[in-house]
Amino acid sequence: MMKLDKEQNRVLKAIWPSMLVFPIGYPLVSWILGKSDWKEALLLFAGGLVVATLMVAFYMLGSKIPKKED
Repeated sequence: MMKLDKEQNRVLKAIWPSMLVFPIGYPLVSWILGKSDWKEALLLFAGGLVVATLMVAFYMLGSKIPKKED
């Protein structure tokens, strides 16, 4: 498992709510409001998981602070 530094932990705590709300919330609200059926909501959920995973990966890689080597 990758060891996270202090900055990466801070970033992960900041984006944690959006990682949960985006893949679950948007398809659920869309299905409740009748804008999509259950199949489309399931596709939105799967797509949301992919987007959230990519978002986390980019944020974690972008927040990595290089250490100075002497």
